[in-house]
Amino acid sequence: MFSVEKMKQKDFPFAVELANTMNWNMTESDFAFNIKMEPDGCFVLKENSRTVGIATCIAYGKLGWFGNLIVEETQRKHGAGTMLVKHALDYLHSVGVTTVGLYAYNHLVNFYGNIGFKTDSEFLALKAEEIVNPDSTEKPPKNGAPTQRDITQMVELDAACFGGSRAKLLHTILADKGNICYAAKEKGEVEGFATAKVYAGMAEVGPLVCNRTQTRTANALLYAVLNSLQGSEVYICLPSTEADLIEEASRFGFKEEFRVVRMFLGSPVQKDCIYLAESLERG
Repeated sequence: MFSVEKMKQKDFPFAVELANTMNWNMTESDFAFNIKMEPDGCFVLKENSRTVGIATCIAYGKLGWFGNLIVEETQRKHGAGTMLVKHALDYLHSVGVTTVGLYAYNHLVNFYGNIGFKTDSEFLALKAEEIVNPDSTEKPPKNGAPTQRDITQMVELDAACFGGSRAKLLHTILADKGNICYAAKEKGEVEGFATAKVYAGMAEVGPLVCNRTQTRTANALLYAVLNSLQGSEVYICLPSTEADLIEEASRFGFKEEFRVVRMFLGSPVQKDCIYLAESLERG
């Protein structure tokens, strides 16, 4: 018989082992980060006393995001995955969320559709094995730490585009001195920004947010971040319609790994902005 419990630190080794059967390259620190962001939003599925599945979610005010979902192969098609999703949805609704988003692999679109999620748009997951600057004679731009005023404006811009305040996520990313952040300003006002989370030998770019009219700014921000990651293995997730950013990424050696579909349960709240995802599991 299945039951759902809140994920604890002792569950991290199992969560990593299970997640990496899907080649997600996750570590215990990834699950620790998710729990830091949403202490009550990470779950494990039990069959009697044995752990057989995991799921994570996070709330950004009225908007929630459903992230990692994986169940042991022997337990699939027995309602285990649906039980985990519905448990996470119940939690998100209990903390005031009215719309839930997620990124679904193509083979899971019907699964989430049966729960009530509607297809929104397609995203590409890109990977560069090792970043090499295509303009080797150009000096890397400075990566000055954003001021408190910059951060406040970044959070506001992000909320306007994303549809929910990710202040807790952005503040945590920016507080890590090993991460990267560039903010583009016009007359002292932030008109776009880009961040990257940096780990040992690899990095994940995102979020990148700009108003739809700021194509050149978005390209410059992506260039600045990637130029700062030379020699690293880097991942990006962005809409398949962002042709300019995809072209810019290809100059640095990015290739498509797979595609996902952004889906929503409830009314989509995102504004039409230039956008790179923060991650598959957190939006």
